[in-house]
Amino acid sequence: MRDLWRQCADERGIATVMAIFIMVMLLVSGVFLVRMSSTEGDIAYGTMWAEGSFFAADAGVNVGINTVTPGGPTCVQAATAIGAFSYSVAAGAGADSNCFLSTLQKAGYSIGSGTGYNPGGFVFYNYAVTGSGTGPRSAQRTIDAQVSYGPVAQ
Repeated sequence: MRDLWRQCADERGIATVMAIFIMVMLLVSGVFLVRMSSTEGDIAYGTMWAEGSFFAADAGVNVGINTVTPGGPTCVQAATAIGAFSYSVAAGAGADSNCFLSTLQKAGYSIGSGTGYNPGGFVFYNYAVTGSGTGPRSAQRTIDAQVSYGPVAQ
């Protein structure tokens, strides 16, 4: 009986088994951490591309606002590339190039202090401008803006 107990108490080789087990656990945790950092990088790049597309769309809206002429019925439609990003300007009111929405007349609106009352009133021209921005990996953003130009004396 004593000899049988000595055979079970022999611990030769257990250090090798424990070392292999620890190495497998370190390998699994290393693969998990590498995979997680790769996912975080993809999220960061996606955010950067989406933000760049938003700023490209904002640039398109600003170009559209700069092309609005007082009382003119049309806006310029354009598309431009800025590095990996591009923007396009379109009319927001319909499918054609007409971005003019309406006029709003306000009687007596005063432009500055001390100018007095204008009985003829002033007119504000309202426009709709749409800017679209695109970036890498199909990142897209669209901004719709309504612009009032005025006051213009009558």
